[in-house]
Amino acid sequence: MKKRKINIMALGILTCFLILTGCGKSNDDTVWKSKEELVFGTTISTKSLDPAQGYSGWFTVRYGVAETLFKLDDAMEPIPWLAQGYEALNTTTWRIEIKENIYFQNGVEMTAKKVKESLDRVIELNSRAKSTLKIKNIEVDGKYLIFNMEEENPTLINDLCDPFAAIIDVNGTETPDSNPVGTGPFIVEKFTTISSSYLTRNNNYWDGDVKLSNLKIIPISDSDTLAMALQSGEIDIAQGISTSLMALLKENDDYKLSSIDTSRAILMYFNENNSNLNNKNVRKAINMLINKEEYAKGLLNGNATAAVGPFPKNTTYGSNVTDNSSYNKEEAIRILTKEGYSDTNGDGILDKDGENLTLKLITYSARAELPTIAQALQADLKEVGIEVSIEISENISDILSKGSFDLCLYSNVTSSTGEPLSYLNNAMRSNGELNYGNYSNMEVDMLLDKMQLEFDIEERNNLAEEIVQKVLDDDGYNFIAHLKVSFLMKNNVVGFKAHPTDYYQFNKDTYIQ
Repeated sequence: MKKRKINIMALGILTCFLILTGCGKSNDDTVWKSKEELVFGTTISTKSLDPAQGYSGWFTVRYGVAETLFKLDDAMEPIPWLAQGYEALNTTTWRIEIKENIYFQNGVEMTAKKVKESLDRVIELNSRAKSTLKIKNIEVDGKYLIFNMEEENPTLINDLCDPFAAIIDVNGTETPDSNPVGTGPFIVEKFTTISSSYLTRNNNYWDGDVKLSNLKIIPISDSDTLAMALQSGEIDIAQGISTSLMALLKENDDYKLSSIDTSRAILMYFNENNSNLNNKNVRKAINMLINKEEYAKGLLNGNATAAVGPFPKNTTYGSNVTDNSSYNKEEAIRILTKEGYSDTNGDGILDKDGENLTLKLITYSARAELPTIAQALQADLKEVGIEVSIEISENISDILSKGSFDLCLYSNVTSSTGEPLSYLNNAMRSNGELNYGNYSNMEVDMLLDKMQLEFDIEERNNLAEEIVQKVLDDDGYNFIAHLKVSFLMKNNVVGFKAHPTDYYQFNKDTYIQ
């Protein structure tokens, strides 16, 4: 699909928007009048705000409800947040000082004991937190916490930036899914999974006055509907507008765009339980049919960069890897022919041993770019005789966990804590939490074991690149593009900007001018 065609289509849709929205704005409570109240529309939603549940903590931090001991600055370096500082006593013991005079939103003081209770809970309930942090136990020593590790963990401070480690008052929270009690600038007044959620100002916020009195979160699954809501004045900030519409709307002086390069990658899982995809050469052929440069520039309107591996090229652990399966349609056809695939009955679909090469690709619409790429990929594979059916599902996590797919287009933040080990361990290790395609390489597992115990940063970066290169050589994944995170908003929104991590959004300085 060419960029010019996309823009023409988008222009047509936009014209329809102008016709529809020109008739007047909504008079219901979705249009807020006070300059201290802000409405956020997003295609990305969650079923829970409990940091201990899966990736729900990302939303708890995004909405300014809870905070972590450390956070990442704009250079993706960890800095103290609820913590005052830290010290490595030895390779398996850390001491972290907790800031004083910080109170939860219910007025209860945040003490070292309270922080321990919160972290103990997430380690018990969240398997990813347990495997990432590797904490044996936590001791309280006044305003200090002593972390005794199960094994050496050189990335502990980075790992504690992950939103699963957001601190809540465990005893003061009756319903953590819908009303976690954190230390952030906004208090949950009402949370729902299918309609609007409401947050109010924390008048006793520890880090200064909160400018915004009310925050409303509206989940809008359809990107076009989201754009209409922004134009009609129903929302003030939009996350998830398609790249084609964003390119047009950002030219309007009524709006401004905050966008930044991130490690969020569009990737494709191969389910290696499929007999065809268990063949490395078939995976290689499919990878050679994906024109990453065209997808990034054309389909995504330049709002992405073609990827090689999971990490952007500008990182110290992603710059020296090579894609040995870059776009080459003729070579892909040659490989498939050599593997015994041909169209024996003339139906346009390759077959082998009497079975067509037919694959089910699943993805989801919350990331507007994924269905677009799925359609392009479907067309590109069909040209050489690989039949791909597309299924759009909002229960993507359940499908991935059950393995009910052949190919899956997905979106991951690959460097969520400013270091590579966490993602590699979860995605590349045999039986890793994010290894939905059942990729397995004993050499990769051994290198991951070595990396987990390595404190020298340069050597850790070298190990990360060696691991990624082995995965690329196996054609275990296809990392298609790295996305910019983008928010389109009214030009009077202040104190809200995109961050490379994708989970810092609302803060005490956000308001309507």
